[in-house]
Amino acid sequence: MFKNPFQVAVSFAVVALVIKLTIFTLGMQHGDMENYIFFIYLFLLLLAILYGIKTNQANQENATTFGDDFRTGARTASFFAIIMFAITFMYYSNIDPDFFPTKQQPYIDAILDMAEEKLQEGTPKKDVIKGLSESISKVKQQLSPYAHSMLTLFGLVFIGVFNAAVLAFMMKKFPTLK
Repeated sequence: MFKNPFQVAVSFAVVALVIKLTIFTLGMQHGDMENYIFFIYLFLLLLAILYGIKTNQANQENATTFGDDFRTGARTASFFAIIMFAITFMYYSNIDPDFFPTKQQPYIDAILDMAEEKLQEGTPKKDVIKGLSESISKVKQQLSPYAHSMLTLFGLVFIGVFNAAVLAFMMKKFPTLK
């Protein structure tokens, strides 16, 4: 089946990409699917770790230790996270570049409304413009392909390392899982 953790990670990342593109093609990338895709990624990460550990166990001549299983699971999770970082960045930069401007617009509208209220209260224009430009800049930084990709990378790595430890422990504690 698979020969190493990298092949497992690539395979499950391709599945994640197909799911993400299917959601985009159906026009469902906004709304509830934003939350569902997070759980889909977590499920695929868990499966990738499980198959990564099982692949390593199948390739070893003698029994693996908890440390071997954990390292293999963490390695698989890291490969998966790096690949998903690249896929996420390319997706939001090239395939769906209107995603983040759509998400930014309600925040920008609220900032403009607050700026208008401050002008009516008598706040100096210079202060309002400075605050307006800083606030809009922060919104554009936080809701950007790069920020979302970095969040995806670090989130998948941290969750993957935890899942690798849990799965490695469960595979040692319950031999029927092998």
